[in-house]
Amino acid sequence: MLFLTCSTKLTTLRKLLTKSFPESLKVHGAVHHIIHNNPFRLQVLVDKWPEFTSVICRPALEDMTDALDHYYNTYFLFSKDPQNLSQMLEEPSAINWKQKLQIQGCQPELGNVLQNISSKYGSCMQTNSDTSLYMRHGITNADELDNRNSTRSLNIHFSELNPDEAYFVNAEWAFGGNENSKNYITRCIQMFPNLCARKEGTQQPIAWVLTEQSAEIRMGYTEGSYRAQGVFNNIVTRLIATMTSRGVPIYCSIADDNAKSQSACFAAGFFPVGRWQQWNFQPS
Repeated sequence: MLFLTCSTKLTTLRKLLTKSFPESLKVHGAVHHIIHNNPFRLQVLVDKWPEFTSVICRPALEDMTDALDHYYNTYFLFSKDPQNLSQMLEEPSAINWKQKLQIQGCQPELGNVLQNISSKYGSCMQTNSDTSLYMRHGITNADELDNRNSTRSLNIHFSELNPDEAYFVNAEWAFGGNENSKNYITRCIQMFPNLCARKEGTQQPIAWVLTEQSAEIRMGYTEGSYRAQGVFNNIVTRLIATMTSRGVPIYCSIADDNAKSQSACFAAGFFPVGRWQQWNFQPS
């Protein structure tokens, strides 16, 4: 197993990962941010180089100081050889199996590997497998940019979220609602592209979309009275323009039973491409 730190090798890895979309999206996004200032101080591990088959992105083991904070203790996986990945995951310097953690990827077939490995440490993975993965192309024409003015009659304006507004996001996020998630959201607001809509005359946000350390668009929300009026589409179009200019793939995930978010996602030009997976581990 090797740690990739050379900027040239990381750039090459990012380019190679584009050939494995959508399965490699989570790792590709993480590598993108690592190349550009690495705000979450992530590391890249490969089984070998340059003919790699498996990649892990994660914080440095010494930085994961809270054994119960699975928001910080997050790993991103991609593998073209699950058997080889199994060997990699058992190396002491790859995963800290003494901590509560989460692993994200876009390959359901890795679930069996993770279950087998985690069972050796006294517990099993809990799998979130009811979520679909969506992608869309970047801004394609001038009409899309012009549509950003379609919400003028609603008397709202757009800006980035402030870190102290993580409270609002945390209260509405299906994976949030606790102090660790609020801290994680605060870091995402500080470090990654985000956008919100605000009522004229007040600072309180009424809709927002954030991105995170794997460049995924997440935590989207629109206040009930502003839904189905183009607000979400407007925010996403503006955010996509920013992300496209930075060379980031545009993707998100939505639970299969969340029909309203799926509808908004389709209206914003996204299309389904596969499955989004999250595996949660808590040691005995």
